[in-house]
Formats: sequence, structure tokens, C-alpha cells
Amino acid sequence: MRETANPTDILLKDVAPFTGGDRRLTGIPTPVPRLTVWTSTVDTPPISAVFEPMFYAVLRGTKVLTMGANRFELLAGNCAASSFGLPYSHQLAGAKTDLPYIGVSLHLDVDLLTRVMLDMPKRHDRWTCAVAAGDLNGPIGETFGRLVGLVNTPDDISVLAPLYEFELYYRLLQSSMGDTLSQINQRNGRFQQLKAAADWLASNYRAAVVIPELAASSGMSVTSFHRHFKDVTGFSPLAFQRQMRLLEARKLLAAGNTNVSHVAYEVGYASPSQFSREYKSMFGSAPVADLQR
Repeated sequence: MRETANPTDILLKDVAPFTGGDRRLTGIPTPVPRLTVWTSTVDTPPISAVFEPMFYAVLRGTKVLTMGANRFELLAGNCAASSFGLPYSHQLAGAKTDLPYIGVSLHLDVDLLTRVMLDMPKRHDRWTCAVAAGDLNGPIGETFGRLVGLVNTPDDISVLAPLYEFELYYRLLQSSMGDTLSQINQRNGRFQQLKAAADWLASNYRAAVVIPELAASSGMSVTSFHRHFKDVTGFSPLAFQRQMRLLEARKLLAAGNTNVSHVAYEVGYASPSQFSREYKSMFGSAPVADLQR
């Protein structure tokens, strides 16, 4: 029966129509809003991106997430959640042509998550990392399975998907990942001050950063700001901004309509040679190679 089977096995059957073919890492949108199936027949090197507010489950293979000093190794049946956008790298292992890596992501509806929190008893704000890991056993796997299962009954999506997603958020907030997700709705307090600082760094990746001013705007000393920012994001403030600069640079190079030096200056570097060194260190290839591709 569906309710007694392993949740990972159920999910694999439900997403099977989206995982056929011989392909490298690919994200396939599903009929369920904001739900994407990820599959790969080959292992990957570390790939840099931004981990937006999201719930992610690994169904087959291994996914390693690295956010600065924080590292999460997700095996089949494991999952993770993020409360705000963080630069990170992800790497896949265990992918084969006949047994491809399979994962499923759900971009969080922050408004809906907030409404769920308002309907729950108020919980004490806790200091925690902006990413947390768990597993699909119990109510989380059962509820997520019902949501994902709607890909096979598209006529039910408009009515049932919001209900299943509401329940999934409720279950996640009750779990070990709840402290991380509840940070989304913490309107005051130190976490929101740090989130505001991270958002400023992400939006102003070109700007020179004066750490004492950024710390003061967060209501902290420089030492306290550095320590707490790294606790939440895994990065020092300057390393966080550098990651965002390089991710933006890669987008510009992918457009193919400029040169490397111009991109370096565009994203805030004063030295194209330093830009090239740091770009190659992060992505594994020189910026000129990515521009030519």
C-alpha cells in the first residue's frame, strides 16, 4: 500500500516519466508549481550557484552541498531546506547511465510558509545556520510524496497542490529543519539583521565594502558581526560578496558579448588578473575559456 511503502521508492516511481534519456545534469519542470526534477547520468565537478529558499530531496545517488565552512552530504532519502539565498557549490556522485542521479526541488512559497507559521503556536527564535538537513522518513516524506504524486494526476493540481504544500510546510516547521525555515518570518532580531547584510552584499556586489559600517548597520561589533555572519552563511562577509561577484561574472561571460577585462571591472574588480585567478579557483576554468564557449 502507498502509505506503508518506503517514501523514496514512491517518489522514484512518481518522477520516473521525467528521468528518461541519456543526459548530463538537467532540471525538468513538472506540472506542479515550482517543483523540478533533477537528473544526471554522470557525476559532476563542483558547480557554483545560489541556493534560494528551497526544499530539496535526494532520491538516488549523492549530492554534496558546500556553503563556505558548511558542508552537507545528502544521500538517497535525505533532504535539505534553506531560508534565504546563499552562494554555494553542489557536486553529484554515484550517477550511472542505467541508474541516474535523481533529486527533486521545491522553491518555497514564502507567503504561504508565513501563513502556516502564523497558524502555529509561536516558537522561540533560535540561532541557526540558514541551511538544515533532514530525511524523508515519517510525515515529511509522506506529505512530500503526495505533493509529488500530483504530477501523475494533473487535473488535481490546482485544488490539492496548495493543500499538500501547506501540510508540507507544517511538517517541516515541526521537524529538525524548523528552526532554519522559521527564520524566514523573523521580522526582528539578529538573524534578520544578518540577512539584511547578506542581501545588501548580494545586491551591491560591485561596491567596496567597509566592514565596520556594515557591522554597525547590523547593530554589532566587527568581531561579533564576522562570527555570526559566518555561523549563518558559512562565509565571511567579503568571501560572500566575492562569491556573488563571480556568479554574476559568469552570467555576463555566458552572454558572450563582452571581454574578460570589461567583465572584471563590471562586477567590481580593480584587477583583471586577480579576477581571473579567483574565477578559475571557483569554477575550475579560466574566464576566457568560458567566454569562448
